[in-house]
Amino acid sequence: MMAKAKRKTLPKDFEDQLAAGDLEALKRVFDLCELDARGGVFKQTALAYSACPDALARWLVEQGADLAAPDSRGDTPLHSRSGDWRGGVELLIELGADVNHDAGGRGTPLHRAAAAGHVGTVQILLAHAADPDAVDRSGKTPLLVALQNCSNATIERVAAIAELLLGATAGRAEKPRPFLGRLLGKGGKQISAVTPEMQALVQRIGTNFEFHRANFDPDSVEAASHALDGLYALFDVAPVARRTMHDGRAPIVAGAAGWQAQHQELWKLLVPSSGAAATVQGEVIRISGRISDELERNGGVNWDADYKKMADAFLGHVGPAQALPANELAKTRALVAELKARRGNAAELCKLAVAWVVLNPHPIPSPAPDYRR
Repeated sequence: MMAKAKRKTLPKDFEDQLAAGDLEALKRVFDLCELDARGGVFKQTALAYSACPDALARWLVEQGADLAAPDSRGDTPLHSRSGDWRGGVELLIELGADVNHDAGGRGTPLHRAAAAGHVGTVQILLAHAADPDAVDRSGKTPLLVALQNCSNATIERVAAIAELLLGATAGRAEKPRPFLGRLLGKGGKQISAVTPEMQALVQRIGTNFEFHRANFDPDSVEAASHALDGLYALFDVAPVARRTMHDGRAPIVAGAAGWQAQHQELWKLLVPSSGAAATVQGEVIRISGRISDELERNGGVNWDADYKKMADAFLGHVGPAQALPANELAKTRALVAELKARRGNAAELCKLAVAWVVLNPHPIPSPAPDYRR
């Protein structure tokens, strides 16, 4: 009688069993399951779980488990652990996992660790000969994906990763170049690992941080700011100027040429990084920008009752004080009605907002809104 074939899938409660940590019970799972049985959202093997005990991982490899078994995305266990905050990559490397496996073009484990902002894992992978210059099928290096995935909350980690990756790249050159807070090549020029695309990303990171600086966590803003300065130095990027918000008292003036540039200028001056503006002028600019962005860029996917309330509030704001000329006000009423039905030219609302602010330079305190966006 033929032996019953083993299961290709792990038990549904496998993660609970890993958490329990009973090694013998975990080994018994594989009396019924193949060594490379899959589980979880991405159909990964037991070796891919960061919670997999070292003793179980060693035992599985000794029994013949595949260290390069891909999950449904093509990632190996080392890729999965590199992208997990819990890490656990050292043992897999010790057992023979390929640190430069490219997952069919999706990138190496170093790409995963860099994208996720895991500084310690990046250090470990580099220490075990991970290639800092490896590219995925899109031609992206680990450094590029780290910068692309950087948010305000991860600036400190990305700055540390950038320093590690640039240092590793410099160390691979035929003639090692000095690393003194900034990497320079012969004649004081940056090493080739730094590209204009990376410099643009650093500038974007700085712009986003400065926009949100005023509302940033006060306990970590200085550390993030210091790390951002480090990124500027590493990539030879001029620091983004700190954002200066309107003081709520002085006349509001837009000096840029053209209403589009004036709208951007007024946005930076009056619109907070979250929540409603303190002045009616700022709220008029904010509402027009939010509605335009939702309808023109996002296709109205998130359009709801709050957006309609914002459109009504806009109409209410531009009527009092120095109202728009009668023909412009009539145009605004018709436009708001169209936009509420997700029709019409949303950019025109931004143009009308600028026109109203120009007519009303003296700050008007904004009432509490009845919408949450």
